[in-house]
Amino acid sequence: MGGTGILIIVILYLVFLLGLGMWSARLSSKGSSEYFLGGRNLGPWVLSMSEKASESSGFMTVGLPGEAYSTGMSAAWNAVSSVFSIFNWLFFAKRIRRLSELQNSITVPDFLSARFKDDTHVMRWVSIVVMTVFMTVYVTAQFVAFGVLFEVVLGVSFSTGVIVGGIVTIIYTMMGGFLAVSLTDFIQGLLMAFAFFVLPILGIIEIGGFTEMGYQLSDMMGEEFLAPFFGNSALTVAGLIAIISYLFIGIGFNGSPHVLVRYMALRNTRDVKRIALIGIVWMMIAYYGAVLIGMSGLALFPGIENPEHIFPTMTVELLPWWLAGVIVAAALSAMMSSIDSMLLIASSTIAEDMWNKIFNKGELREDKTILISRIATAVLGAFAIIIALNPLDSVFWLAVFAWAGLATCFGPPIILSIFWKGVTKVGAITGMIVGPVVTVIWYFWPPVDIYEGGPAFIAALAAIVVVSLFTRPPEDDDFDKLWDDFTEKNELGRFSFLPSDEQVIENLKASNLDNKTEKEIIMDLIDRDYKSAGTFRTTGTAETNG
Repeated sequence: MGGTGILIIVILYLVFLLGLGMWSARLSSKGSSEYFLGGRNLGPWVLSMSEKASESSGFMTVGLPGEAYSTGMSAAWNAVSSVFSIFNWLFFAKRIRRLSELQNSITVPDFLSARFKDDTHVMRWVSIVVMTVFMTVYVTAQFVAFGVLFEVVLGVSFSTGVIVGGIVTIIYTMMGGFLAVSLTDFIQGLLMAFAFFVLPILGIIEIGGFTEMGYQLSDMMGEEFLAPFFGNSALTVAGLIAIISYLFIGIGFNGSPHVLVRYMALRNTRDVKRIALIGIVWMMIAYYGAVLIGMSGLALFPGIENPEHIFPTMTVELLPWWLAGVIVAAALSAMMSSIDSMLLIASSTIAEDMWNKIFNKGELREDKTILISRIATAVLGAFAIIIALNPLDSVFWLAVFAWAGLATCFGPPIILSIFWKGVTKVGAITGMIVGPVVTVIWYFWPPVDIYEGGPAFIAALAAIVVVSLFTRPPEDDDFDKLWDDFTEKNELGRFSFLPSDEQVIENLKASNLDNKTEKEIIMDLIDRDYKSAGTFRTTGTAETNG
């Protein structure tokens, strides 16, 4: 029953995703905001799990376990880089969500063009080119991971896995838009957490415990395999460079469009703390689970020709068929969750920013915009499948290369744009070009053997600052009013309310409090993350209690 049973579970899971896409299509087709941002109605659990799942991809199930299999304990430094994600939620998310609502922006290029008053559409064109190139590379890496998983676990050909997994993901993304992507990512995030929690525990138990795993790895590879500084018991220059490379991967959280759009899709800014807390727990399970899978896998299955096969190998060898089917579905989830987000972001940019805003001056009907986005999703997905059938590199390095190209284009201008009024359009455009160019140059001709994302991000930031100091920022009444509204604070030093915040309060007022006990009312307030001083602008009582 083993192989057949696993295949049946995987097929049922894929059918379920298609059904969810069809169901979501009814709501997502109502308008552009619904299709591209889910109508900004998603709760903290769905949004947090969606973000984490879309960040992780086949990098987590294929790439990172393979890296740990090859380099050992040092791969755990990659988990430290994930702190950048929580940092973003705490310091950037509220500001990005606030400015996107004031500007009525629904895509990342739309956000930048509105912020810098770019009527020339240069920012949109740069965004379209960068997203199309690097997101195609990233999606290609996930399709490669599909092929690996299908080949090792199900015994089907690599090409069959790439094509089948790719087609299913493309279809439900086309149909359901951001709502389908977020709902499927929520389910996929839960499955991934389960897989990364269960599989390393079973692997370590099979070995005989942590101590026995350490002895076996030391006998096989020498004690340096367990050294945290890349083969050295003490921190060396080479080890420091390698650690910085891993930490630099974390900058991708600052500028990846499929992450940034989650900030824009926040229901309101008061969900941020809960989202960050959920994310911290999930990342600790997933990242360290992936590293332990690679390390325990080396002890159990030494000599695997391709280290990126270790996750599916452990799944098949250690688990009963029914549980292996669930874990395989989780691995598919990791890949699909990134593919759907990437495809949706790239296609929405083509439809909304190019076809609607550039070619039709913003007058294209919303149903036409959605149709074009769906067509673009199919075309980009098909192109990525073709490339994936003949991959150029490993899943790990394809993913982090594309991660760097996207982050260095969008991260620096967006971060500076929400904190510094003096950033200019010319400066931002310069940074958007410098970042990806340095990424490509450093990837193919590195002057120092360090991850290309770090130098490229720093170069983009520096370019924006220098050019902005010598060019003129927007200086008109509309921009001044936008910036004043964006930075307006109340008497408590917090950002003033936006319509989305006031809607939450109206919903609270509309609640039937007469039929609730005091305890129930207090618990409702806690669940909504309200503080007595946070819901009012001026009262003396609020200040006293705050």
